[in-house]
Amino acid sequence: MGTKTDKSVFAVTGTTLLTFLIASRIGTIWILYPNVLIAVSLFFYCNRQTDEDTSLLSSSSIFGLATVLTYVPMDWLFSRKVRLIVYRSDFLVNITTPIPIILNWVVFATLAAYCYQRLTAICQIRFASDAENPSGGSIGIAMLAAGVTGIGAALGSVIIYALGALHLWEWNALKIDRIPQIASVPTFVPIAFLITFLLCPYFFGIANSFLREQHAGVAGIRCGIFIGALQFLSFLLFYI
Repeated sequence: MGTKTDKSVFAVTGTTLLTFLIASRIGTIWILYPNVLIAVSLFFYCNRQTDEDTSLLSSSSIFGLATVLTYVPMDWLFSRKVRLIVYRSDFLVNITTPIPIILNWVVFATLAAYCYQRLTAICQIRFASDAENPSGGSIGIAMLAAGVTGIGAALGSVIIYALGALHLWEWNALKIDRIPQIASVPTFVPIAFLITFLLCPYFFGIANSFLREQHAGVAGIRCGIFIGALQFLSFLLFYI
């Protein structure tokens, strides 16, 4: 059964897609700020509720923040040194990635983490673990949830990056012809997202298994490192 938090997460997902669609039409990065305000407002409202457990949303928010803080230095390397991606906005262009994009990344990572943790919780309730091998059942559930999250993250990355391609950023500024693309997005981007979030069981850990459960902040740091490294290594396969 859906909770108030679930409904808020669905609402934020919808406003995020709508915001990037509008940004792709009017060509301004400032339109990304309202989406962050909506997300923060809805998440704050959920955390203020006393009739349901909001620990998943809280831990997901910590995960999102830790992931982005870890990934931003790597993005600076990609955009300023390697020119893997060039941001079209001139707002703080000589310092780092534009702030509204960074803030929306936090929203994206929070949504992905919540999706994984929520799916894991739902599956644990609906599918009883094997009484003879509870750790095996937990790992299977975690992998199922990670698979759904990874596919969703990969598809979402293509949609979001494709929507922003006209006015917000440009991939492959070096004009390397042999990089295959999907809707103007290099194929290594969704592949990196897919593989990264397939590793959610490693990031978060699994109860009653050899993978020790981790704090959401530690999980986020692991995720930020992996997604940056995978994108860079994938890029090098085409660049070298």
